[in-house]
Amino acid sequence: MLKLWTSIIICSLAGNMYAQLDISKLSASGFENIIFAEEEDTIRIFFEHREFRNPGHSIQYAELLMTDRTRDKNFLWIPLLHNVPIYVYDTQNLKSRLLSFAEKEFFQKNNKPFRNYRFNFRLHPQFSARFGYFTDPFETKLNFILGARIYLARGLSMQSGITIPVHNNLDNHGKKLRAAPTMLHYFAQPWNSHFVSLSAGTFYNDRYGLDLEYRFAQLDSNWSFGLAGGLTGYYRLYGLEYYSESMDDIYAIADVEWRTGIENTTLKLSAGQFLYMDRGARIDLIKQYPAAELGLFASHTDIGNTVGFQFAFSLWPGKILRNDKFELRTSESFRWAYSYNGFDPVAKQVRRGTPRLANVLRNYNEKWVKAVLTR
Repeated sequence: MLKLWTSIIICSLAGNMYAQLDISKLSASGFENIIFAEEEDTIRIFFEHREFRNPGHSIQYAELLMTDRTRDKNFLWIPLLHNVPIYVYDTQNLKSRLLSFAEKEFFQKNNKPFRNYRFNFRLHPQFSARFGYFTDPFETKLNFILGARIYLARGLSMQSGITIPVHNNLDNHGKKLRAAPTMLHYFAQPWNSHFVSLSAGTFYNDRYGLDLEYRFAQLDSNWSFGLAGGLTGYYRLYGLEYYSESMDDIYAIADVEWRTGIENTTLKLSAGQFLYMDRGARIDLIKQYPAAELGLFASHTDIGNTVGFQFAFSLWPGKILRNDKFELRTSESFRWAYSYNGFDPVAKQVRRGTPRLANVLRNYNEKWVKAVLTR
């Protein structure tokens, strides 16, 4: 612990040209909130890179950039998620572990969100489709959302943007420019392996209100457990015209997820009261690929039954424009799902514009990160 606190002084010295050089190189390539903690034989690097879904890819990219790194030192990589350190990955020894108390204290002291993050704008498509209706067999809606997330404090951010309608013969939302879902979002790991997410504001699927998630996820385990709940109401925004109804839709869902160990597949079972007072259960089979995720699902609830598929991946080309203070990029996680029963809202959850904890933390599992790093 004494060594780590000594590193605070080392990293703050203007004469530490090695750290300055690598921070500059990493920052120019999209890395943010880069903090070095250097000891005699170890260098810890805290960082965040918002273009990658998988922290293994961001670590690989960083190591490729740091070709002049000191060979006699071991690098420990500590990726951040929403300005919160998640786990420690040792790429030299292919090991990983929880953060120590001293590492958490060091990050807390050196973390400066307003100085260490860019104004980051994301171009994100919103696509919905329904096939097979007799009078209009291909009903689709496509919007582009130009959104931004600003970090206000550790784990606390504001997300907003503009919705740009492109095509719609699916519903009556029309083609006026309007505000994208806007919310305050708080993410934390108050204790090791315990994660919390709280969102308040307007969401997708015409809902507004509060959404709370808790997840117990030991990143060296094949099992994780989650709870999600919230209170929402209906709202409609058409241009500058706003209409809303009272928040009276309560939902509460529990889930368990098991990493099977077979071909990077995961089984997830969710049950409880979904949106629209819909009670029932859903099962997902998810296959992870280094750059994407593909899943099949089936649901049985009071409203009805359905099966379908979903996928998620980062959109090309990633960076569009970038300098020291500003970045425009495509979405790091475009997720789309298709349900056979497209007319009934079976087993629906609120879509917040921020991925669910299970979908995010699945990528931080040490077995998966190791698999990505060794490919």
